[in-house]
This record gives sequence, structure tokens and C-alpha cells, in this order.
Amino acid sequence: MNNTLIHLSSSPYSSLACKEGLDLALVLATFEQPVDLCLSSAALALLYDNQAPNKTDGKQLYKLLDGLEFYDIENIYVEKNSELMRAGNIWSGTKALDSDDWHALFSQYQHVFRF
Repeated sequence: MNNTLIHLSSSPYSSLACKEGLDLALVLATFEQPVDLCLSSAALALLYDNQAPNKTDGKQLYKLLDGLEFYDIENIYVEKNSELMRAGNIWSGTKALDSDDWHALFSQYQHVFRF
């Protein structure tokens, strides 16, 4: 059984929840705790290429994505049939899961945090 899954479902620009989830992932990984991420709903906005959020939107969280590999966070999951996957203009580091695998994902972890 895997250790920790962090499920991001909040918009990266409407609250601090998405940032807090990413911060938790980085802290766990810093202390060599295995952690995976999955994104759904409004958090999928984090994955769009060529973002240009303004100052009122907060920090540019999408810039953290390329650094995840340095923390050994290599599994970033999205559901294959989401609207985002159909658009095709997302960050390339995601792994798309079909609906059955997506629903089974959450039972494979000891700890699941949702932000």
C-alpha cells in the first residue's frame, strides 16, 4: 500500500487550498515520505500551459510543477475523460487514468488529503 495521496480539487486562484496541498506534498517529500498527487475539478486549471495570472490571483503555482521531480514526486494523476484531457494543452507530467483506475486510486493509499 502506498503512503500518501494529495488530492487537489480547489481552484489554484480562488483560495489558498491548492497552494497548501502543494506545500504539504513538498514538505512530505523533503522528509523522504513518498507522496503522489491527483488533480480534479477546479484544480485542473493548474495544469494549463501558458498561464499568466495577475497579482490578485496570487502566486504562479503552475511554476512548481516542473520542480516536483526534484522532490521525487513523479506521480501526478488526472482522470482521462476530463474536459482538460480533451483540450490537450496541459502540462505533460500528468498520468491519465481511466474512470475505473481513478476510482480505485483512492483505496491504494494509507493517507489521502483533499484540498
